[in-house]
Amino acid sequence: MKPAERNVIREQSEHYQYRPSNSGAQVFLYPEWLGVYRYANGYTLNRGPLDNFLLFFIRSGRFSIDLPDREHIVAHAGDFVLIDCYAPQSYRALEPSEALWIHFNGVSARMYYDFISARRGNVFSAVNSQFAVNRLQRICAGFRAGKRMSEPVMARYLTDILTECAGVPDDGPADESAHGYAMEDVQDFIVANLSRDLTNDELADMASMSTGYFIKEFRRATGTTPHAFVVNARMDAAKRMLAGSDASLRRRSARAAGSRRPARSAWRSGDWRG
Repeated sequence: MKPAERNVIREQSEHYQYRPSNSGAQVFLYPEWLGVYRYANGYTLNRGPLDNFLLFFIRSGRFSIDLPDREHIVAHAGDFVLIDCYAPQSYRALEPSEALWIHFNGVSARMYYDFISARRGNVFSAVNSQFAVNRLQRICAGFRAGKRMSEPVMARYLTDILTECAGVPDDGPADESAHGYAMEDVQDFIVANLSRDLTNDELADMASMSTGYFIKEFRRATGTTPHAFVVNARMDAAKRMLAGSDASLRRRSARAAGSRRPARSAWRSGDWRG
C-alpha cells in the first residue's frame, strides 16, 4: 500500500496493515501497521491516542519528538524511537529522512514498553541494531511478497526486536560478533528461498553490507562462500526430497503388495466339511 500523508514520498514508501486472529491477539505480540517511509523535510505528525505502540528505526535523517511528560527529544540516524501511542504524540522530520516502523500490540506489549522506556528511554541505540532491523525487515518482506506469515513467527520476530532494544552493552558477551546475527538471518533466508535466483548483491543488502564486505564476513562465519552455501543447501534439500519420495514409494508398494496377496483359504486341515 502506498501512503497518502503529506510530505511522505509516495513512490519510495510503503505500508501494510494486519489484523490478528482472535486467538493470536490473546496470546502473541503482533503488528497492526508497519512499513518503510521516506520523509521530505517538514513532515509533521500530531496525533491523538491510538490503541498500540510504535517502534521505528531511523535509517537516515533526524526527527524532533514530543511526548507527554517528557523533555523534547531529537533522534538521529541509527536510533530507535519507542512511543506509547495510547497517549497523544507529535514528531516531525528535521531534514529528508527514512524510517522503518511498526505499530505493534499484544498481551505483553505494555510490559515491553514499560521495561524498555524505563531502562533505555524513548530514543536509544540497540546493542546490535542490525539484528533488530533485520527482524523488522523480514516481517516487512513477508507482507511485500504477499505471503501470509504465521502469527507465532511474527511474534518471535517482534520478541527478538524488543528484547534486543531492551539490552544494554553490558548484557552481551564482549566477544560476540557484531555481524553474527546478520549472517544467521541470511542463512535462514537462503534456506527458505532456495527456489529463487539468489544473488550476492541481494544477500548483502539484506545484511546491510557492501557486497565485497558481505562475502568476506559470510565466509568467516560459515567457512564457505555465499554461492557455495546456496549450492550445498539446494543439494541437501534435493536429497531430503528424494529420500522422502523413496520412503513414500516403498510404503505405497508395500500396501499394493499386501492387496495382491491371495486370501487365506477357509480350509484348514481337519476343518473341511463337505
